[in-house]
Amino acid sequence: MYHIGMDTKDLQAAVRRSHDQHFGSTTLKERMRDLQQEISEVVHHRDTANLVEEIGDAGWSLLQLCNEQSVDFSEAINSTIKKLDSRVKNKKVALIGTSANPITNAHLTMGLEILALTDVDEVWFYIAGEHPWGKKLMPAEHRLEMVRRAVAKYPKLKACDFDIVHGPDIYPKTMQTAEILRDYFVPAYPHHTFCWVMGSDVAQTFHKWGSCDWLAQNLNVFIIHRLGYDFDKNSSILSNEKHQYLRDNVVTSNISSTLVRERGREYDHSKLVALVPDVVWSYLEEHRLLDPNVMK
Repeated sequence: MYHIGMDTKDLQAAVRRSHDQHFGSTTLKERMRDLQQEISEVVHHRDTANLVEEIGDAGWSLLQLCNEQSVDFSEAINSTIKKLDSRVKNKKVALIGTSANPITNAHLTMGLEILALTDVDEVWFYIAGEHPWGKKLMPAEHRLEMVRRAVAKYPKLKACDFDIVHGPDIYPKTMQTAEILRDYFVPAYPHHTFCWVMGSDVAQTFHKWGSCDWLAQNLNVFIIHRLGYDFDKNSSILSNEKHQYLRDNVVTSNISSTLVRERGREYDHSKLVALVPDVVWSYLEEHRLLDPNVMK
């Protein structure tokens, strides 16, 4: 019988004894069929107690499959961990800093254009926990969830909650984005190479950021042209050739979160259908996030 502290080899042996006692022999086809059925039951569990039971059944069958195929379960798991670790090393990630208040189709377009026009592996929407200039925002948990839903169908777009999770500990020391990246975020991902993405509107005031020199020196920056905001890259702190101004042949948009909030106050879907993904509209409506008293 399994007990606390039993290692995987002992657990695998306990499953073998249990199987021999209750079932005798099983063909590979039968075992795979059982495992498939049990995984299906895990997916459709009804409550926590039921989930524990279903996971136990599926785990039992998986360990017995290892027994029948002479596979050491711990070695199989370690092999997968090594495989996953090798994938993240040297991954090039572009960060789009945003309050996502809420996320719009313009955010998604920017992320998809970065994937299309650069050599990055993924784009992460780096969501601010609080606005560095004290602007009122929807609750962070809602902004994060809307981003997660908006990017769900795009495997290379991710929601990054680092600032939301660690903000309460970091903000008393600094709320400057570049300093948070330098002192906390980048060290947390030693196997990644990061780039920063901003619109040409934001780039015009980038030189006013705290520790902007560090960001310009240590991260490649992609500036995406925003309608109505030309950026004089050559005369800026981002004049180095490693920084790219994506101005021509780039899909851009003038949609803003402010426009979404202004148009959406009456919860008229027809006014927002071109501005936000449907999953974001549904979430805004369900949680009444466009009500004036929601912003804090």
